[in-house]
Amino acid sequence: MRGYLGLALFWVGAVYLILTHPFLPGWAFGLLLAVLLLGLEHRYRIPGMQVSGVLLFGWGVGAALADVTGLFSLKLVGVGTALFALGWARGEDWLRYLGAALVVAGGLVGLFEVGAAPWVALLLVAAGIWLLLRGGETGGEDVEFERRYRRLLAWRRQKAEALGLRVDEVLPDALLPELARVQDREAIEKALGPEREAWVEELAALLLEAQRVP
Repeated sequence: MRGYLGLALFWVGAVYLILTHPFLPGWAFGLLLAVLLLGLEHRYRIPGMQVSGVLLFGWGVGAALADVTGLFSLKLVGVGTALFALGWARGEDWLRYLGAALVVAGGLVGLFEVGAAPWVALLLVAAGIWLLLRGGETGGEDVEFERRYRRLLAWRRQKAEALGLRVDEVLPDALLPELARVQDREAIEKALGPEREAWVEELAALLLEAQRVP
């Protein structure tokens, strides 16, 4: 309860500093507070702290670019991009969808801000259709990789919560793609190394089961 109350009080103060921006631009306060939150998140695992830090960071970057370009839509794009990246890293679809929706909203607002010609919208439609068609050609191997990767993200998050560790202390980000591509227990054991040998059987069951899922 105290964690949620502290987060609420933090946001009240942060919004006031950003809106009144004494001494520094609002986006500078956003970035500084984001760095503070994300740094504390590594030590104190308080619900909502990581999302709050990512929100502030994305908004700060977008607001800084908006000050330079005069395109206020970049604030929405910054927040959306940050949330999408967080959702991808955590394997949480709702964050990815929310981030993508904000990016789309920011892009639409941006088109009106710059007074884009209709042909620009036509180019965007064509590019979107091309990407959709490319996505439809995804092979079985890519689908399998995505399924295994998402299982690894979920397992890593649960293991970190159970052990009171950061997710990167359980499995580094660089190791996840390698594990998602392994084909047998021996490859898993080799990828994990002696320091994570205790998790070989658990991950073998997780990944090899994912391989058999139709």
